[in-house]
Amino acid sequence: MKVIRAADRPTKPAPAANFTGTVLQDEVVTGTLPSRLRASVVSFTPGGRTNWHTHPVGQTLFCLSGIGRVQREGEPVQALHPGDTVVIPPGVRHWHGAAPNRLFAHLAISENGPNGETTAWFEPVSDADYTAAPG
Repeated sequence: MKVIRAADRPTKPAPAANFTGTVLQDEVVTGTLPSRLRASVVSFTPGGRTNWHTHPVGQTLFCLSGIGRVQREGEPVQALHPGDTVVIPPGVRHWHGAAPNRLFAHLAISENGPNGETTAWFEPVSDADYTAAPG
């Protein structure tokens, strides 16, 4: 058994190349082989969001606080609330983040691919996509 102390994992700003706005990440766990698990708490300030991206083995989001948004490419934006769980299949282009005037935090859980592949990042989400009324 291993206890990972919170004090040993400082909050880090999310990389500006992959996010819009102020987004912070708190690592929960990065598995060591044979585990490929990765989990982190991601906190978004109003307007904060990911770029479009995919995950080789999919992603699960568990909404912790605030009001968020998620969109699968080609589908309407959806509102997210505390306690909601989003299951995103492998290879699906999507984005997620805070609602325009709300804070939002979720637990993001994913796995690296079998050959070490990680998240594939694409272009920023347009303001038109981001501000679209949730369906």
